[in-house]
Amino acid sequence: MQAASELWDIIIVGAGSAGLPCALTAAAHGARVLVVEKAAEIGGTLHWSGGHLSAGGTRRQRERGIADNPDLHFAEVMRIAQQAADPALVRLAVDEAPHVIDWLDALGLPWDPITPRLVYGHEPYKIARTYYGVDGGRSILETLRPSWDEHVAARQITVLFEHTLTALLVEGGVVSGIRAQNASGTVELRGRRVVLTSGGYAANHKLFAEVTPTVNGIVPKLVSTARPTSTGDGIIAARQHGAQLRNADKYLASLGGLELEPGSGWADYQTAWAMVFTTSYRPPREIYVNTRGERFMAEDEPSPDRRERLILQQPEHKFWCVFDERGLTDGAPLVKQWNEAELRRHAAAGKCMWQAETLAELAHKTGIDKAGLLATVEKFNLAAQMGEDAWGRRDLQYTITQPPYYALLTHATSLLSFGGLTVNANLQVLNEAGAPIPNLYAAGEILGAAALMGQSFCGGMSLTPCLSFGRILGRRLAA
Repeated sequence: MQAASELWDIIIVGAGSAGLPCALTAAAHGARVLVVEKAAEIGGTLHWSGGHLSAGGTRRQRERGIADNPDLHFAEVMRIAQQAADPALVRLAVDEAPHVIDWLDALGLPWDPITPRLVYGHEPYKIARTYYGVDGGRSILETLRPSWDEHVAARQITVLFEHTLTALLVEGGVVSGIRAQNASGTVELRGRRVVLTSGGYAANHKLFAEVTPTVNGIVPKLVSTARPTSTGDGIIAARQHGAQLRNADKYLASLGGLELEPGSGWADYQTAWAMVFTTSYRPPREIYVNTRGERFMAEDEPSPDRRERLILQQPEHKFWCVFDERGLTDGAPLVKQWNEAELRRHAAAGKCMWQAETLAELAHKTGIDKAGLLATVEKFNLAAQMGEDAWGRRDLQYTITQPPYYALLTHATSLLSFGGLTVNANLQVLNEAGAPIPNLYAAGEILGAAALMGQSFCGGMSLTPCLSFGRILGRRLAA
């Protein structure tokens, strides 16, 4: 084991969407910062994220005549979260959010020109306050990179890549540094303050199973589309010293994940994502059925939140999109990254999609209950002909009558983790008794999505608080 003799002002574990702004802000205020990063590059989930940010009262809103402010933003977040988010953290986040947007604006972030806008992938705001760059999360990363390179060159920031956090160093009840593993062995690093910005646990199947309770009597299966480095290392290390974990019971999944390799527990929204998360962008040409072959919602249900909750009531938290040849060829593809030829190729492969000349054969191939599927399709076709659906579906222009027939299996999928470390309004990590663990702080997804959104998805309230809390901690700890 190597013990580094240098004492850093701040050690930041994780160079992602919270760690980067924390390091940049602290260095700009004169602190000597060490950043310890598990991967071989900076950016974390910014490499994968759609980069959606939300803020009320920004310069871009004022330029477009949009009246908004942090108070209105706070009220809408708490409404969408059904009052289940941590109000102190939400308040902290929304107050800092317009400064984050203006900061990125001043740094030259290449915004998509249609932003700020209303976005319908999750429950929408009532005011246009969602922003993103032309290249999603990468736009943010590339905007921050010049400042990062400058501080690293000036040795205000030192970074250790491919170092994995294994433990906190605690002396006399006070956090004094970290222990990390690299290719050469273990190293101990010491600092006056330690900030955990190492992300959530949505890529850690073991930890997910350990902390996530049953949902509607079903043990959730983690089908992850998170960045592989999101393994909860900071959470594990902090819990070894009594840190409190909260909100894992508020698990909520996204819709549309495709398990390309059956049983792998992995999906990739960048290469294969079914357009079932909302009907605002694509009217349905299919029905959704569970393992019993039963429908369980109107496929054009407009509320993403209701759709997400309904899938958690289905056996194994999965469902099939069932459609016919016309449904495959007409309009926008069901999987946004696949064209018609790719859909046919996956249907022939029979891993996450199947085709058959009869519905009975389709049921046999997929494992859907045959009697249930046949009865459901017959009932739906009759409803489409009559123009009235028992589930309340309004778009009834398509029937399922033209072979071959297709089924695409989608899973409740985790983009991020809802549980996380408990912190106070100063972003100090708390122990099981609710007291701060001295010298230990946290920001980003390590706090858990539920702290900022409750058991809901709220536009921009995952990424924006990462940036906001990173900046806040950088200022406070440098001071």
